[in-house]
Amino acid sequence: MLSNDKDRRAPLRRATALWAAGCALTLAVTAVAAAAPTAGAAAVPHPGGGGLQTAFTAAAGESGVPLAVLEALAYQESAFNAHGGAPSTSGGYGIMQLTEITPAALDGIDPDSVKAARIAADPKLNTVRTAAKLIGADVADVKRDDTLNIRAGAALLASYAKNLNGGKTPAEAGAWYSAVAEYSGASDTATAQQFADRVFNGVRAGIDAGGVTVVGDPTVKTDAASLSALHLLGPAPAARTGAKATSENGTALPECPAHLGCDYVPAALALNDPSDLSSYGNYDPADRPRHSQIRYITIHDTEGGFAGSVNWFQNPVAYASAHYVIRSADGHVTQMVPTQDIAWDSANWSVYQHSISIEHEGWAIHGANWYTEAQYETTAELVRYLSRKYGIPLDRQHIIGHDEVPGSRDAAQTTQHWDPGPYWDWSHFMDLLGAPILPSFPIGAHPGGAGDDRSAQTDQAGAARLADPAFNPLGSVVVVKPNFRGNLQVVSGCTEANDPTPGSTPGQCGEQPWQPSNFVWLRTAPDPNAPLLSEPYLHADGSAGTDAASDWGDKAVTGQKFVVADRRITRDGVWTGVWYGGREAWFASPWTDFAALPSTATVVKPKTGRAAIPVYATAAPEASAYPAPIAAVDLRTPRLLTKYSIPAGQSYVTAGPAVHGEYWFAYSIDGSAPMDRTEVVGATQFYLIQFNHRMAWVNAADVDVSQS
Repeated sequence: MLSNDKDRRAPLRRATALWAAGCALTLAVTAVAAAAPTAGAAAVPHPGGGGLQTAFTAAAGESGVPLAVLEALAYQESAFNAHGGAPSTSGGYGIMQLTEITPAALDGIDPDSVKAARIAADPKLNTVRTAAKLIGADVADVKRDDTLNIRAGAALLASYAKNLNGGKTPAEAGAWYSAVAEYSGASDTATAQQFADRVFNGVRAGIDAGGVTVVGDPTVKTDAASLSALHLLGPAPAARTGAKATSENGTALPECPAHLGCDYVPAALALNDPSDLSSYGNYDPADRPRHSQIRYITIHDTEGGFAGSVNWFQNPVAYASAHYVIRSADGHVTQMVPTQDIAWDSANWSVYQHSISIEHEGWAIHGANWYTEAQYETTAELVRYLSRKYGIPLDRQHIIGHDEVPGSRDAAQTTQHWDPGPYWDWSHFMDLLGAPILPSFPIGAHPGGAGDDRSAQTDQAGAARLADPAFNPLGSVVVVKPNFRGNLQVVSGCTEANDPTPGSTPGQCGEQPWQPSNFVWLRTAPDPNAPLLSEPYLHADGSAGTDAASDWGDKAVTGQKFVVADRRITRDGVWTGVWYGGREAWFASPWTDFAALPSTATVVKPKTGRAAIPVYATAAPEASAYPAPIAAVDLRTPRLLTKYSIPAGQSYVTAGPAVHGEYWFAYSIDGSAPMDRTEVVGATQFYLIQFNHRMAWVNAADVDVSQS
């Protein structure tokens, strides 16, 4: 979520109210938006498994589309997930993501209602109508019925191919390349080619997901030159957006793999008060990694549309920014801040000083209905590129969500955001990164095992090996990994007041539909009826946790690692007790979905003889480390999280080696303040740990360190 840095300096604090009002207004400007699931609106049941495979086979035969092309296209659009009939941010419905855009969804883009109506009538933005007509079906049925949706999508793709091939259906699979590119709806050649290349990568390599198997054919050839027939825009250079070809410090922009076709739209670096050189938004010029190491990549969602979010970051009153924004429909990448500079994205300067931020078009409460396969795959390519460039480890201790970032002080811990939310598929994303979340030993490594090293579901015998206390004892480390598709959860939440979704009520609250989810519930005891864990910053009265998506304290997320405190083995599965937020928390792992995989990590515990140690929101230098000119205007020291502590006997997983407390002092827009743009480095060292749902810091002098 967009997160302004309220404590950056005094002028920013004064701007808080203005930011809150402006954000709600600006984020309503969205390129496309579509209906959220409404109460009582049931989708036609998913055929599932062989039924879905049968639907693809029949549609391919009817339309003339090669089966592998049709299935690979559907995977790229939806990963074979219809999302219960709910549309994506791009207004796409069903397995084939056929789109419908209404004038209401475009409200706010242009005051000219005639122009908005013309945009909404564009068949390129309303493929569901065209596709439904091609098969003689009702539009509402095509949106909700998987079989009809697949038939309609196949017919639409075939119509594109015939138009590009003199009225004939292409005979060879590779000859469907330009039609697939047109199906993407992209307006520029680079994005259309990226989409088509991914589809045909699936055709060549094969796909096995969601009960559908695509048999790969590595001999299929494609011709990128055929895209010229689509008459799309060329690559969007920096000059087209009004940006410079390089940043202030000379970095070539945009910074991403060339084939992604990224563009660069600069976030605002401008004063809000001409008389105050410190009143600038929306990021700090820096020279990373020369002075500040880049350690993390932070995943966010925008809580708004792509266009509105990009526009907001161009407004200096936002006091917020991100390095990249990813569009939902096609995974298009817009860079807004050079990676050498520090974006104000997560409201904790100890994190964002060392992080690169990636925002995703969408709403966390809509979750799995909004994050598209195009976003996942594009972001994975971008993260791999950034990892290579800056040496960022591809693991969940360094690729983190905004929801894992602590607030920068006590009060901010309560208001800190929780995106990308419970529906971001961390397991799939880490697979795409080539860094899957695996157990630390093969399931079959235990005596009597079969050598199976699957990281997710297994039979009861395999799960029992994972749970064996003799092989995975108390004090060892587990990594949380439920099966996303099978981990159907209900959470409650509210649509945003700025949500322009047609058919929905802004600010409406209630339970969301059952959806694939990335978390396990945490309870006070190994009992499904035990209260959910209470987070002291959210429940000051000590009341139990709730099913609210924003109640982050009672949820452990895929990829997070914790130290085992206890276990209970039952007929139905295993309850794992872990040290979490200074207490013991319990979560269940059914035998069919074992969510507590054994892992390894460096762990810390209070030094021998200490009854308890404090926990910090930031890793700042000690006061004596600050030169006088900096201390006079911006003295940052480590901030305690006063509701937390770590008692003796508990252990927590670190996110890497101890680091010195650091603070990048950037005060004036032109760097003119005394010692402006200086890295202050203290002598005190800190470990970043997975403390609860969020991370936190502990003083290295307070802990003993070991390998588990």
